[in-house]
Amino acid sequence: MPVRSAPATGPITLGILYPTVWFGDADALAEEIKTVEAVDPRVVVTVEEYDEPHELRTERGRIGGAEAARELAPVLTDAQRAMFERVNGVLALDLPFDVGTVAPNLAWVQGVGAGSAQLQSAGLAEAGIRLTTSAGSNAIAIAEFVIGRLLQERKRFREIEELQSAHKWDPLYGTELAGATVGLIGLGAINAAVASRLAAFGVTVLASRRSARPGSTAPDVDELFPPDQLHDMLSRCDTIVSAVPETPETIGLIDAAAIAAMRPGAFFCNVGRGTLLDEDALIGALQTGHLRGAALDVASSEPLPSDHPLWDAPNLYLSYHCSSSPAALFVNLHRLWRDNLKRWLTGEPLRNEVDLARGY
Repeated sequence: MPVRSAPATGPITLGILYPTVWFGDADALAEEIKTVEAVDPRVVVTVEEYDEPHELRTERGRIGGAEAARELAPVLTDAQRAMFERVNGVLALDLPFDVGTVAPNLAWVQGVGAGSAQLQSAGLAEAGIRLTTSAGSNAIAIAEFVIGRLLQERKRFREIEELQSAHKWDPLYGTELAGATVGLIGLGAINAAVASRLAAFGVTVLASRRSARPGSTAPDVDELFPPDQLHDMLSRCDTIVSAVPETPETIGLIDAAAIAAMRPGAFFCNVGRGTLLDEDALIGALQTGHLRGAALDVASSEPLPSDHPLWDAPNLYLSYHCSSSPAALFVNLHRLWRDNLKRWLTGEPLRNEVDLARGY
């Protein structure tokens, strides 16, 4: 399928599809729209929300899960259909199935999130529609969240707060992060930001990276490992942070064997995708004490069912896919959208473009 391109002449219609309440102030959004339209006199921005339930988005984001979720997709309203018929580019978190037919003029999608599997399930590759993600827009916020979790666990803040609630004066002492060996699974924008912040703590940073080769280096990283040496890296770390997208190679990557390879007493943190992890194996490792603790901001099923055993796993710090900072995200996202719009109109390479043949 030939790749669609920006119109050579005539108006260029862009659509904002995400719920605009996420942006915040309505007046500020109106000013932002004026700024986008000022990029090129042909550009017209329209706002027409298309937002799928979180459960449907999660299912569509799973490898092989899209077709099973097709019957759950919402029916388009007349206003949504009219919008899709005329847009050339959109800023979106969700898209309807068969978007190439629903939106015959759509040539470029700027994703709201770093993950894009749910957008790819709309049939972008088959229609020749280009896709860019917001990778990096929330890297600082998530990296700060990771550092917060690592310090919270080492300094025993949870236990100290429990003593306060019980009105007990019983001093508890934590351990230093300095001198630790921290392993990073993936070295995209998030873990690069984690590595940068860890530099201030006097730790040794190891990282596993898909493209690593002998002699490869990276800023703020002491040693790089290719994927086939992941278990070797895990065995050297007392703290591990994972931040990788969902791809066929990452699903189930941290399985029972990988957890067994981790140093006894290690701490594991995942802010990437829940499908990376064998959750039963993690629970078992926490119960036996092989891992001293874990922090998860993502789960294999979201929202997490109320009877899921993760809720009661010992020494688990659970959060709800909320390690990002929406206020920072939308400032950075719209800046990226404007920059990519200029690039798209002038034929320059787009930032964060997804190779749809590879899925990332």
